[in-house]
Amino acid sequence: MQISDLVAIPRLRLRFLAGAEHAGRPLRAVYTTDLLRPERYLRGGELVLTGMMWRTGAADSDTFVRALTHGGAACLGAGAALGEVPADLVEACRRHGLPLVEVPAETSFGAVTEEVTRSLASRRTTALAQHRDRRRRLITDLAGGADLAEVFAPAARHAGVTAWVLSCTGRTVAAAGPDLPAAERELLARRHLVPGAFPRRVELPAACGAARPVTLFPVRTRDTHPLAGWFLACAGDHTTWSEETRDAVAELVSFAVLARGRDEERAVVDARHAEGLPRLLAAQRFDEVAELLSAAGRAPGRRAGAYVPLSVALRPEPRPAGLTRRIAAELVADWPGAVITQDGGDDAALAVVPVGGAAGPDAERLHAAVSAGVRVLESGLTDRRLAIGIAAMTREPAALRGAAVEARHARRLAELRGGRARVVAGAEIDSHELLLASVPEEVQSSYRERLLEPLVDYDRGHRSDLVATLEAFLRHSGSWQRCAASMHVHVNTLRYRIGRIEELTGRDLSSLEHRVDLFLALKLRG
Repeated sequence: MQISDLVAIPRLRLRFLAGAEHAGRPLRAVYTTDLLRPERYLRGGELVLTGMMWRTGAADSDTFVRALTHGGAACLGAGAALGEVPADLVEACRRHGLPLVEVPAETSFGAVTEEVTRSLASRRTTALAQHRDRRRRLITDLAGGADLAEVFAPAARHAGVTAWVLSCTGRTVAAAGPDLPAAERELLARRHLVPGAFPRRVELPAACGAARPVTLFPVRTRDTHPLAGWFLACAGDHTTWSEETRDAVAELVSFAVLARGRDEERAVVDARHAEGLPRLLAAQRFDEVAELLSAAGRAPGRRAGAYVPLSVALRPEPRPAGLTRRIAAELVADWPGAVITQDGGDDAALAVVPVGGAAGPDAERLHAAVSAGVRVLESGLTDRRLAIGIAAMTREPAALRGAAVEARHARRLAELRGGRARVVAGAEIDSHELLLASVPEEVQSSYRERLLEPLVDYDRGHRSDLVATLEAFLRHSGSWQRCAASMHVHVNTLRYRIGRIEELTGRDLSSLEHRVDLFLALKLRG
């Protein structure tokens, strides 16, 4: 309801004394007072009704009107039951830009309040019905396959909210506001991945001035996991929001939940269609492989110019079903047409990513994007390890079998290298590392323990450093002087330790063959 609507009601007989040019201001409530300083009781947008009992002199009018403007009042209604509205009050309202309406003696404040309350209730009922209809349409659109970005932006703007739906790697899913730089999106994603309660307030650093507060909300679906989920980032500090803003943000979260659940269901269906990929590659049925990849690209009959396979593993077990596949899908989400499936019996995910026809730039861009995503996800790997192998680019489906094997070897090497998150490209693999990566894990463990366990046990029982001594000795190619100098020990001390190593392992460190054995065992130890 606007001030003009209220003044236009004939039976109230209200008239403007000042500020008629502001007749279009909306009224959100009515407040009656005779306090000189009532601003602490105002929330903004009120029609303030007063009998002017606060006035003891002309100076009080300015104090009263200034308090109303500071409190955000929309209009002042002065009752004339005790006489005319004083000129100093009219002047104070003109000076502070506050509309002033005279309430004649025959019109009670109750009648004015009743009209405003009835009008606001009617408008709220209408607005609520419109809001419900609009929300129902948006939900219907989302359920029918509409893109979240198309629904989210107008809904957020309608609510007056600046917000973004981001993925666990900081990828923008939908936005209602200015684009966030990659560094800010990744910062928000890292903070989202840290365990703790929500909503969560985060400060975005500003180039100058105060930091910008952003509040994070998780987008939780039935199969939600932070390492493969979405979240809502909303500008502002949630502790200062009005109830209307909180409701609007909750609605935006519900839209994101619906869209995310729909995408997860679609991904499960796509994964089922791609289940046969590892088997087709192993059987060298490359025509069927090409058809499967083409169908995944949503363009039958068209083939990508090149492909890059990735192998992704999340350790240790157990873990939520499908989580590794969902992480792989998130890491390559910017590459449409990627095929992601379980990698046979290797308990990992295999992704075959079409990278177009540009050999170097596209493959390098994929590697850089995956590495950046992994660095963000590392914040959420509190008790797990993520290992990824990326093969070299291949131009034909017939070459994918070997490329997939290369990706698996690179991923196993990433597991060997340790750390919470590791990405290894096939081109980075040294010859001995390729050999180690291709050896079954149980064989690796047996080999490592048989050669090094005696040294580990001895160090534990005697508080010695035989394992470290062996590493240093091999690192310096068996040079006694350089090894002793690097360890800050006498050469005779080094000779004693090497003797103990040879005795415990049964290996002769003057023999190249035996040195290689121990070198490989140390590599397997990570």
